[in-house]
Amino acid sequence: MRFLCVSAQLAGHLDWGGYLPTAVELMRTGHDVLWATGRELQSQLDVQGVPVHILQETGWRWPPPPPIQKGTASDEEFQRLRMVRSLDQWLDAARVQAATLELVDAAERFRPHLIVSEMFTAAAGIAAELLGVPFAVAGWPAFQTRSPNPNADAPGAVGKLAQARVGALLADFGVTGVNWALDGPAALRSPSLHLTYWSPRWYAGARLLPQTRMVGGVAPPSLPRESPWLDQLPTDRPWIFITLGTAFTRDINFFLIAARAAAEVGGVPILAVGKGFDAVGTEGGWSQREVEALRKRLPQPSVLVERVRFAEVLPYVAAAVHHGGAGTTHALVTHGIPQIVAPKAADQARQASGVARSGVGYHIPPNQLTVPLTVEALQKILAGDAPARLNAASLQEEFASLGGIPKAAQILVAAA
Repeated sequence: MRFLCVSAQLAGHLDWGGYLPTAVELMRTGHDVLWATGRELQSQLDVQGVPVHILQETGWRWPPPPPIQKGTASDEEFQRLRMVRSLDQWLDAARVQAATLELVDAAERFRPHLIVSEMFTAAAGIAAELLGVPFAVAGWPAFQTRSPNPNADAPGAVGKLAQARVGALLADFGVTGVNWALDGPAALRSPSLHLTYWSPRWYAGARLLPQTRMVGGVAPPSLPRESPWLDQLPTDRPWIFITLGTAFTRDINFFLIAARAAAEVGGVPILAVGKGFDAVGTEGGWSQREVEALRKRLPQPSVLVERVRFAEVLPYVAAAVHHGGAGTTHALVTHGIPQIVAPKAADQARQASGVARSGVGYHIPPNQLTVPLTVEALQKILAGDAPARLNAASLQEEFASLGGIPKAAQILVAAA
């Protein structure tokens, strides 16, 4: 069978807990996969051996719109402007329209049996309907958008704007929106399959639709410890992993707060600070001044690297402080690691809620992140009989019981 996978052009949008590994598994079991995205991800997909179709426009705006300046705006107006900015990033009508046309052209040549998309490539749902091809969403459940409380159903100004944009796109292409939630906040919603790499306990209390299928996940086998700095770390102190992922990384205060808190509880901070920086301080995404400012103010011993290989490092990590990216959070859960999440973006807030709801750690809003508060949370996590540690171990078992990547591939084949 043939599967057309679609994503925005950011590394994190390949993940969602297992999206790209599922495509690799489909290929391993004899199916054809084509991944449509921006050229920024060409090399990462090449490494995995996944054929790529480069989209000149994915519909996702990157770099993002300019930051909103509060100025004299009220708090309410400032929040509205921020929400519109977020909407502009994934639901700009002109961008989505161009991406839809490109996807239709690619799909007409590839002739997929199923189009699979992450949640933020709006064009995929429209293209699938235009082509009459079944559609699935990977990495995100299907939420009930209509509240039991009828007074809560009316969308606000931004919600109405989103609905209007989707309505205009559907009208332009002459489709009805079968792959969209139109009874609440505008969002992609497959009528047949939402494949999520999480578990029932993770979503406890959430109102999910029956097309949601959960496959959890299993940590990959540990890799040999080849990074030279690993053998230089003390083994009699807990290792604490600290990261902001790959997109919004240049936040010196976050790294300093987390590292100092880790040191205060007797831990060794391992900081993965993102693109443009490595263990010897090369320039890139970070300026040399930022690099030196961070390095000089870190407690010792600390590790400062661009990124880590999860399978090499996480088996030895006792706790983590991070942003709540889906891939990072999922990797920590499958390794049974308790965590502290300070989310910076909308989807990251969902992971923070899952961490708190399942009891595997703590959610600290980024504007409340301080050394004392982080120390308090880490102390609770590192206690021998800490509930977060016990919960992390039991959630790890629940994830593993659901089948992980092989099960995800089987579900997609059945949906095609």
